[in-house]
Amino acid sequence: MTHALDAALFTALMPLKNHQRDFLFKALHSLTAQSCPDWRLLIIVEPEDRAEFERLLQVELADARCRLIVNEGRKLSGALNTGMRQAETPFVAILLSDDMWAANATEVLTSHIRLCPDHDFFHSARVMIDTRDRPISTVYPSQATFELKDFLVSSPVKHLLCWRRELALSFGGMDESLNNVGPDDYDFPWTMAEHGARFHAIPEALYLYRDHRDAERLTTHLPLSVHLREIRRILRKHGASRDETEKMLARAKSSYLRQCLYRNRADKWLKELIGHEPRHGWKETYR
Repeated sequence: MTHALDAALFTALMPLKNHQRDFLFKALHSLTAQSCPDWRLLIIVEPEDRAEFERLLQVELADARCRLIVNEGRKLSGALNTGMRQAETPFVAILLSDDMWAANATEVLTSHIRLCPDHDFFHSARVMIDTRDRPISTVYPSQATFELKDFLVSSPVKHLLCWRRELALSFGGMDESLNNVGPDDYDFPWTMAEHGARFHAIPEALYLYRDHRDAERLTTHLPLSVHLREIRRILRKHGASRDETEKMLARAKSSYLRQCLYRNRADKWLKELIGHEPRHGWKETYR
């Protein structure tokens, strides 16, 4: 099928490393089945995985809107930075390989970009789903207004994330020194705000965030000690005080970080050795 590539205002970036096959194809289908066909996709893989994914995704890569490229940087941030540099649209967005976009995401996002051409960062409402794509939460609304200090409590900017490439690349994009904890949905929007980005909240729920234990997730499979260390680094980077940092870490430990399957690297090694079942991990009760 032929599509007008020039009509696309944004490119979806999909970093691909640890994946669950069914979730991956559901994520891709959520894009190819969009009500509006004006999108592009860059799938970013590690160099050693390129041949594997070229075979696995032959059908998807036959679509002129899709390309597979190799990560030229470090970890998740490096993959997204690689995508930003190689994208040919003014905006880029994120679609993680175990999540999905709502069926009208492209249509709604394109409409908002056209209505607000002077805005740099678009973010939407979202819904949590389970392994069978069933909603397990109400709609989490997007936050229309916020101040820089709000990042000291939590990120007021959540998926679906879509931003202006030119502005992000002007300061180097995402921080590749971070080790996969919050470089995309915490540190990056905070940094964009510090660089004067204008944010626009989309009220529609465009992002379907999957809570699962069927494959590796950064929230669950990175040890708690890694999460705490990296959050501390982000807060220090943005000038948070010691008191602000400890309050943030306490909130995180009492809420979403309870999902972490492992306390530290030694605990992870031991649990993997004895065949610990990840599906038995704590699950958040969504509102």
